Amino acid sequence: MGKPQTIEEMMAYYDRKIDDLQAEKEILQAEKESLERRLQDHSAAGKFSGNELLHAGKECDLYPGEIHEILMDMLKAARRSVPEGSRRADILEDLLRHNPVEDVPGRKTQSLKNALKGYTDLDASLRRKLEDLGIDVAEQGRKHYKLKYYGDDRYTATMACTGGDAGRGGRNLAAELIQKFF
Repeated sequence: MGKPQTIEEMMAYYDRKIDDLQAEKEILQAEKESLERRLQDHSAAGKFSGNELLHAGKECDLYPGEIHEILMDMLKAARRSVPEGSRRADILEDLLRHNPVEDVPGRKTQSLKNALKGYTDLDASLRRKLEDLGIDVAEQGRKHYKLKYYGDDRYTATMACTGGDAGRGGRNLAAELIQKFF
């Protein structure tokens, strides 16, 4: 059929066009509703949908991006134990490549090691360095300090008032804090 020539032909042409578009809209609306029901069913069952990779838990970041950083660090560690050329290796490498991190835990680890190297006593400079890393220091008796990570009572450690152990005390404490906090 050619181009409409008269007003009546044009009106009929656009009426048919409107009817066709209305029918297409109804089909798409029904498809959309069906997909929304499927999405609700999957979400209600706790299943993943679409591009969602993980459901967020109830834990909150203690610093911006903390959970993402820790997950990527754990995936990096897991990748080292997966055989080359395997599906798991490809998935882990893809996730690591597409989820860049700033390596905040790595930087905190190095800063903590440097701060506690040769630790003999807690002076204002060391206290400030610990606080900059999110580690709160409170006195606990005459011989120890209580350390809390970002004030969270679940993440605590004890620090002797004096380093002792010929310099190893600071390194041992750093290793303990890194394991618990970072």
